[in-house]
Amino acid sequence: MAKPSTVLEIIDYKSFPKPLAVGAVGMVFGKITNGMTANFFSELIYPFHLDANGYPSVGISFALNAIRYSASSEVLVAVQYLQGHGWFESEVEFFINGLDPWGEIHARGWKSERGSGEEWGIPEKVDMAFYLEEVVSELEADGKELSREWYYAKISQLYFSDIEVPDVAMTVGILLAQLWWRVDLADIAERGQANSEALQKANSVRKERSKVQSEDRNNIISQYWFEAMAEFGAETMRRDSNAAQAIYAIAMRKRPKELLVKATGEVIGVEAIRKRISALRKLNKLG
Repeated sequence: MAKPSTVLEIIDYKSFPKPLAVGAVGMVFGKITNGMTANFFSELIYPFHLDANGYPSVGISFALNAIRYSASSEVLVAVQYLQGHGWFESEVEFFINGLDPWGEIHARGWKSERGSGEEWGIPEKVDMAFYLEEVVSELEADGKELSREWYYAKISQLYFSDIEVPDVAMTVGILLAQLWWRVDLADIAERGQANSEALQKANSVRKERSKVQSEDRNNIISQYWFEAMAEFGAETMRRDSNAAQAIYAIAMRKRPKELLVKATGEVIGVEAIRKRISALRKLNKLG
């Protein structure tokens, strides 16, 4: 029986509006098939990977090395993709701290409200999760739900908030699988957007808006937490699930714009509030 041949297919290549600090100029998406086995891969592209027409010229060994299975490696691809599309400053450097599959993604140069950007700790991780939640909301408000950007933002947000939970880790895997099977149907309009300078400027504005919205949402939840404490007592507010229900009840009465979902005008769900309460406790912002 003849040995099955290995076939490399470049599905898509996205150049970045601005090269990353590490020198990468884009990201390639592809599929490598051997007989009935198919694996998808994605990897950063550097100038030396490009042919005379500015298109990736990579071989099978490149593709095989780019196939990654650990959650941290997959999410590293996701945040680098988001960075290439303006959601993070080019000076931010994402990297895996530790050995796969136990390594964790850290970000050097990510300046949280409570940090300098030189160290990575719980405040930075929590701020990253908050920020990515707002990126997801921004993309949904722009009609880009289920786009490649949305998948990568959602996957990254789950990773930084709840990756220790088995169900969340499984959800990340499911979202990745959905993304790869949808990649051939990627939104054509994304390729026809205005020039890279305009795109970078627009994303920079959205990024700053997302950070402000996240902080405003945290502030209103903290305010309502103390209101609920006065109304329902310390015993009720001791458990995050009960506290979330109490804050949700106040939000339903007052309907603050900070806690409304843009697309529907509805108050964000109890579970979304609970997650923020849990994160705010880690930052010692609640009693």
